[in-house]
Amino acid sequence: KGTFRKLQKMFGLELKDPYMKYKEIAIFKELFTKLKPKKCLEYGCGTSTLYFLDFLPKNTYWYSIEHHKGWFEKIQSLNDRENLHLHYVEAEKEPVPNLNDDDYVNYPEQFGQFDFILVDGIHRENCIQKAHQLLTENGLLIVHDSNRKQYHSYIKKFNNWMVLQDFRKSAGGIGFASKQLHLSNLISIDEHVNIWKTDTAISNFF
Repeated sequence: KGTFRKLQKMFGLELKDPYMKYKEIAIFKELFTKLKPKKCLEYGCGTSTLYFLDFLPKNTYWYSIEHHKGWFEKIQSLNDRENLHLHYVEAEKEPVPNLNDDDYVNYPEQFGQFDFILVDGIHRENCIQKAHQLLTENGLLIVHDSNRKQYHSYIKKFNNWMVLQDFRKSAGGIGFASKQLHLSNLISIDEHVNIWKTDTAISNFF
């Protein structure tokens, strides 16, 4: 499926699936089906924003924060969902050392707390730290591209956490974190771990 998608992209065809590995998409779909969050926050919008809403209850509100104006406008033009609220927020390209000075990361404060937070944009270290304040006690934080080890120390500050990695170094991988929620109640961990191990073994072989 991934190879077929690459060919589609090569020939300039419009893709509806999120541009992440299908083993990652499967995890998100299972999570949303079981968690059924009522209020979600996403740092960094994309095609996945519209895709994943199909697996959530109709009364779920999704707030997406995007710093890239061109990308924001593209997703905004595709948005036909009343429960999806896209927000363009200017941000420094470089990380902001002081969390309190990071306007991009602090912008969602005005919307209260969230049952689900996806970090998939810029300033990820600050976003993960901010999630301690923005996430409900039984909420779930997902950090995409958690193959990047610089995120791990921040993820591990939550009571419950897990990092699922594969062969890639600068992209891919999923970090899970929660204050009280146990991930085993939401996904079949052993099944997904085996899939990831198999995928890594095959990819390393080739």
